[in-house]
Amino acid sequence: MNANDDAIARFHKTLRIALRSDALLVVLDTLIKLAELLIRQNEKERAVEILIFVMQYPLRPTSRGRAEALLLELEAELCPRVLADARALAEMLTLDELAAAIAGADEDE
Repeated sequence: MNANDDAIARFHKTLRIALRSDALLVVLDTLIKLAELLIRQNEKERAVEILIFVMQYPLRPTSRGRAEALLLELEAELCPRVLADARALAEMLTLDELAAAIAGADEDE
């Protein structure tokens, strides 16, 4: 397992704990951090899906600023269709569904 895999596993564990605890701000902050990692791994389409979704929720001012900056960078790099698809997905999913889908990726740990 490399450092990125370790980080993703930690994010997944944090999401599972935060979901069980109904810790909304922790879930949202963790999703933003996960999006940052995905960008570094060049998985920008997945990152933009997460960021567009997260922006629908109340965030701490620093978290909102970080998410907005990341999203602006991605909007400049990605094609409009990717952004439209991410917005459509964000409207279909609930926070619990998105976080559970991400966190459930390594549920057997």
